[in-house]
Amino acid sequence: MTDSSAYLQAWEPDNTIPYPRAEWMSEYAAPAAAYPAIDFLPIDMSVVFTAYLEDARFDLYSRIDLDMGRDGKLELAVIGAVPADKDDMVFCLDLGTGRILLLGVGDGTLELVNSTFKALTEFLYHFARFIDADMGGTGRALRAKDLRAKLKRIDAEALADPESWWSVALMQLEGTKG
Repeated sequence: MTDSSAYLQAWEPDNTIPYPRAEWMSEYAAPAAAYPAIDFLPIDMSVVFTAYLEDARFDLYSRIDLDMGRDGKLELAVIGAVPADKDDMVFCLDLGTGRILLLGVGDGTLELVNSTFKALTEFLYHFARFIDADMGGTGRALRAKDLRAKLKRIDAEALADPESWWSVALMQLEGTKG
């Protein structure tokens, strides 16, 4: 388990923002084990994640309630977005299960990003460490394969679909797609 000082070192203290962990844990149904031990997120993570949503369609931590028809309502909290498409590709915490979903706002798609909020923070931590250690193209593909193996041990479900958010990001680093 990674401690808060390691997250701060990887993400840099000035590049973090608190989220209402204690409030969410007491207010919503997601299991406590789905939450990370830390109460902050990175603000900017290269091309994979941003919590900087100024002038975006949704505010950070805003609620979205999706009507799922017979399945009822899906309650989500916005925790970030894809940096290149902050209005239409939004990372959301499923407040009932603790999963992280990517909401395609324009077409109403939902894609599993991570099976828990905790797994997302661990993925972002390891991704930040990968980027910090990157020396360019030489050796990147092999290091990316090692990163994939590490992330798969954390959350295999996030990488099960070869077209998932994390699978595509890793394929680009591995030089096999993109």
